[in-house]
Amino acid sequence: MNNRSQPSSHSMAEIDFLGLFHRLRDQMWIILICLGIALIGAMGYLFWTPRIYQGQAVVQVDQRERKVLQIEEIDRENMESLEALKTLELNLSSRPLLERVVRNPTLNLTAESLGLHSRHGVPPSEGELIQKLSDGISIGLLRGTRLIGIKADAMEPRVAGALPNVLITEYKDLSFETHRAISLEANTFLASEVARLNAKLQASKQALQDYREKTKAVSLEASRNITDARLRELNDKVTEAKSARLKLESDYAQVQTLAEANPDALLELASVANAPAVLEQKKNVTAQEAELANISQRYKSKHPKYIQAQGRLEELRSGLDRAVHVAAEGLGSSVEAARATEKKFEEALQQQEGKSLELGRLSIEYETLMRTVEADTTLYQSVLNRMNETSVTTNVEPEVIQVITPSVTPSAPAKPRKKFVLALALLAGGFLGGAIALGRIAVDGSLRTVDQAESYLGLAALSPIPRDLLLALKEDDLPIVREQHGAIAENFRTLRTALHLLDPQRERRIFLFTSAVPGEGKSYCAANMAIAFAQQGLNTLLIDADMRKPALHAIFGNPLSTTGAADVLLGRATLADAVCPANEGCLSVLTAGNRPRQPTELLASPQFGELLAKASETYDRIVIDTAPVNAVSDTLLLVRGVDSVLLVVHAGRTSRKALSRACSQLRDAGAPLDGLVLNQLPRNSSGGYYYHTTGAYGDGVYGAPRAGTSRF
Repeated sequence: MNNRSQPSSHSMAEIDFLGLFHRLRDQMWIILICLGIALIGAMGYLFWTPRIYQGQAVVQVDQRERKVLQIEEIDRENMESLEALKTLELNLSSRPLLERVVRNPTLNLTAESLGLHSRHGVPPSEGELIQKLSDGISIGLLRGTRLIGIKADAMEPRVAGALPNVLITEYKDLSFETHRAISLEANTFLASEVARLNAKLQASKQALQDYREKTKAVSLEASRNITDARLRELNDKVTEAKSARLKLESDYAQVQTLAEANPDALLELASVANAPAVLEQKKNVTAQEAELANISQRYKSKHPKYIQAQGRLEELRSGLDRAVHVAAEGLGSSVEAARATEKKFEEALQQQEGKSLELGRLSIEYETLMRTVEADTTLYQSVLNRMNETSVTTNVEPEVIQVITPSVTPSAPAKPRKKFVLALALLAGGFLGGAIALGRIAVDGSLRTVDQAESYLGLAALSPIPRDLLLALKEDDLPIVREQHGAIAENFRTLRTALHLLDPQRERRIFLFTSAVPGEGKSYCAANMAIAFAQQGLNTLLIDADMRKPALHAIFGNPLSTTGAADVLLGRATLADAVCPANEGCLSVLTAGNRPRQPTELLASPQFGELLAKASETYDRIVIDTAPVNAVSDTLLLVRGVDSVLLVVHAGRTSRKALSRACSQLRDAGAPLDGLVLNQLPRNSSGGYYYHTTGAYGDGVYGAPRAGTSRF
């Protein structure tokens, strides 16, 4: 049983959500108090906050084209862009517009309707009214649409319902006035521009006319067109003449190399083959060959007609050869003629280019003057048209917004929002209460469950002792006598059974109860445990070894000066004389006796071991109540002389550091530390998580009384 090590850091690092839930449930009163305070505050807020009414309207941003006039306006914006929509949204809450709303006679706006009151008899100024009105107006673009929502708050339902409508009307009027002013200003500017551009146009026309008279260039443009056409024609002819010359020169060079060649080789040259005489002879030869082919189908080769046709063909072929040679010999003359033709065209081209350059020089200034006149005419006409359009659209109202949902008088106040305020109060109260509860849990270093105690201390929890529902922890309370069949009495019997089953091979007779710090209930547990042994029929001795702050004498009604353990150890009395029988059958009590001057030295003396040895001869079980381990070292002097040491832990009170230090000291002292007793465990912790207790299982059954019996 002592083979468990120090507390496991791994188990400490794990988050026990079920345990956290139960601990929060134990501190539900904190959360309920915070919820109550939050609800009271919310109800007070709702009671004292003034009732505010709200009017709502929805408008659509629509820049549609005019159905009557298809004329682009001077101040028209592209309402498709998000920037223009946001600009319109801001314009609806601008200060000039709010000033018009405040001064609107149909609205009859007062300071009281906006929640403003006079200070020291001085009524609010117009600026304060405008600021208050601005604070109460909310304008926002509805996501994904071209709709703008307008909300206005006021203390009076009439004013709240009328404000959005008046705001829209004033915005339209302001937009029309602004549009009209811009149009008039633009029209004035355009009229001055028209006069200036007209004078400029007349001056440019006069300059063009003067140039025409000076250069006699009335038909300059037509002459330029004729010259350009002639120039292109000559350029094409020069190109053709040059190509023909190059071809003839190429063929002539080949003829010179083929001077002695047969006519068939000369016919490969295009200049020779395309000569008129050659073409005529080739045509005749072809016709005669066709005729000979027809005759050969009707007559034999020795027939006179066939021989005649054959002779005629030979003559024609000889004539073709002669024509080929004549054409080849005439290529030289053709080359010279081609060169002369090319030169003639080049000379004509140069003359035409000179004429064209002259006309170009004259037309430069002419074209400049013409372009100036055309540009001035276009600009003048454009500005004149724009001036006329502006004059027409000056009195046309711009259609920027269209009312989709007009505002109506609200029937109920919009603020304060009761459900929202109450829900927010509940949320805030619950959050605050939960935070406080979690904070208390975070700073709580105690052990509250059996699982926590076993995991942290590395000891077995032999039996939890539940908290009494009616009484707080009292060292002189004996529930095993007061309510023998109650939950607490049954748990002490369970502890008795657990001690018996620790090691069946070795009988444990001497049990020592101690704790880490005072106030854990060690004397309470020792006294009730001793009574449990006595109720089993075992001759039991309960020894109070806490000589600094004894408690057993008060539990059993003995005076503090009664002879006890200190007197036996000092040799002033025998064990038989110091033991007091209790009214619990086989139970005897040895109180601490008269307080000695040096209790530590007295407990460390051999006499205490002799006392236990002598008591073991008479009693079946010996239960020792000692001092807290962390307070004094008295207990550490006794642990080796007992069979079992039990550490009493007050659930939810003792700090983990104190318990860890106590366990370390007991182990270092060689104590047979067999387990712990988790005392004062909350009863609402039962139900499967903390530990199962008997509850009222034994109440009223097996002959047990329903009410508590007398202690003795």
